[in-house]
Amino acid sequence: MYYRPEESAAADVIPFYKDGAFQLFYLRDFRDAGRCGEGTPWYLLETRDFVTFAEKGEVISRGSREEQDLYIFTGSVFERDGSYYIFYTGHNPHFPKEGKKQEVIRMAVSSDFRTWKKDPAFRIDAPDCFEPHDFRDPFVFYNEETKKFNMLLAARVNYGPSRRRGCTAVAVSGDLITWEVQEEPFYSPREYFTHECPDLFRMGEWWYLVFSEFTDKCETHYRMAKSLKGPWLTPEYDTFDNRNFYAAKTVSDGTDRYIIGWNPTTDQDKDFADTQWGGNIVIHKIVQGEDGQLFAAVPDKIKESYCVPVRYREGYTIGTVLKYQDSWRIGRPDGFSSLDLGDLENSCRLSFDVTFRKGIRNFYLFLNSDKDNEAAYYVGIDPVMNRMTFDRWPRKRSDYPFMLESERKTEVLPDVTYHMDVIKDGPVLEVYFGGKYAMSARMNEFREGTFGFAASYGEACIENLEYRTLVK
Repeated sequence: MYYRPEESAAADVIPFYKDGAFQLFYLRDFRDAGRCGEGTPWYLLETRDFVTFAEKGEVISRGSREEQDLYIFTGSVFERDGSYYIFYTGHNPHFPKEGKKQEVIRMAVSSDFRTWKKDPAFRIDAPDCFEPHDFRDPFVFYNEETKKFNMLLAARVNYGPSRRRGCTAVAVSGDLITWEVQEEPFYSPREYFTHECPDLFRMGEWWYLVFSEFTDKCETHYRMAKSLKGPWLTPEYDTFDNRNFYAAKTVSDGTDRYIIGWNPTTDQDKDFADTQWGGNIVIHKIVQGEDGQLFAAVPDKIKESYCVPVRYREGYTIGTVLKYQDSWRIGRPDGFSSLDLGDLENSCRLSFDVTFRKGIRNFYLFLNSDKDNEAAYYVGIDPVMNRMTFDRWPRKRSDYPFMLESERKTEVLPDVTYHMDVIKDGPVLEVYFGGKYAMSARMNEFREGTFGFAASYGEACIENLEYRTLVK
């Protein structure tokens, strides 16, 4: 379901919609320089439903160690008059030692969208007003107001505290070939080290600027404005997911807009290990609220693909569990209660409605649990802290009980029924709460077990449980 190339990882995705299909260019990380050589090329996937993917192979090859584009890093795809342009980052980490710039903007051109030719003469360097080695991730769009092409860039101003120099720079062109980088940044809040993978789109009366940062929480953020000139406002919920969804960019089929990032693998596929660059491709559907805020929901085709019912069985319980036809009331005011519902398929979808009674401290969905519910992964809803959490027990450091694996801000109100969709595909876990909030996670070490529900110091009501898997 969540694509990952064999013996490698998918990093930044550059999506483009063409001829009724989503064209997903992506950075392929082979993770084996000894066997595959150094550097990162662009590969291409094609999909119409985000469920099945056709591999189209390599589209832009990496350069040599002596060339600027040893690593073909992130960029964008643009169509004009039947020709296609890829603007990308040429990155060579060996160049600064030789007095050369680590990153410059390069271009490749195609007439058929399949065969791409690099333009050796095309090059955009960071001007003196920006740092020379962090200058990447070009995103090109046509500005209807100025009748010019604009290119957004991840850049850093050359003054001020180092961790606060990040900005979104902008270059301007009349022909896509000759560009002038503007001294004044497009957006510069002085908050982050840099603004990676910029993306821009309009929905209704709002413009949205999307970027990713690794200074604070390693998340993809967005800002909103009524004009390209700003001011760029920070909404209450300014992320689409948590730190397990990064470098995300958007694409529209003319009806719906989707945001596509990657769920990172971890070192040696271990829980609590360092996250790596790249992993599995993950797609969320963007939902716009009445006030213009953006949220994330499960794409319809992904949800519909899990259509084969699986029978669950009621088993081990702790505390108070009451059954009412197709619903359960779980919980007590003075402690913990849980219900085990049997074995969990390797690839499956759990969908249900849940209502939290006033005063409840925590609600949990446990996954890949052992028979005694001692070892498991936990998706938590915390009404007290208004957050959704992911955790594992036992933790690597049991003397750090306050350190959750990950969390994200979520509005949770008492006596309101919320729908949840939970999709498990091998180690990849995607959780959707209330049709608005998404949370990505990874379950590396416990690969099988049971699932169920639990509540602490209060009551939750679970209804309309669906347990489904893919057609085999």
